[in-house]
Amino acid sequence: MTLHTWLVYGLGFIFIWVLFLTRVQGLQCYGCNIIQGQRYVDVGCSNPEVITCTHSHKGFKHRFCIKTESTALGIVLTSGCATSRHCQQQELPGVSIHCCDSDLCNHAPSRTPGTLHYICALATVLLLRMLL
Repeated sequence: MTLHTWLVYGLGFIFIWVLFLTRVQGLQCYGCNIIQGQRYVDVGCSNPEVITCTHSHKGFKHRFCIKTESTALGIVLTSGCATSRHCQQQELPGVSIHCCDSDLCNHAPSRTPGTLHYICALATVLLLRMLL
């Protein structure tokens, strides 16, 4: 095997290992105006905290970060961890619900979830093509 092949396989192995380790620890979301354990997290949503989601809630798995916003006022009402049931709820009048599935994707300014992941994946593929 050539040095380039070893480098590509090594980088690929490290990339997969890092992805595995980040998922084992649990999804991380920004949390505010919620109860986590026995305490309230950032009442008012002025400075959301990073929280690690529990693996399940009432038998349903936390696989998403959620953010609810007032459409009239343009402010965040709550943010935290969510199950698929939370994300499938019908939006209430004056409230929009945003769900995403990557770490810290529910921060204040709305953005397309996963965009950074697509850019990183594309850059990795292009780098690998150049090395081979």
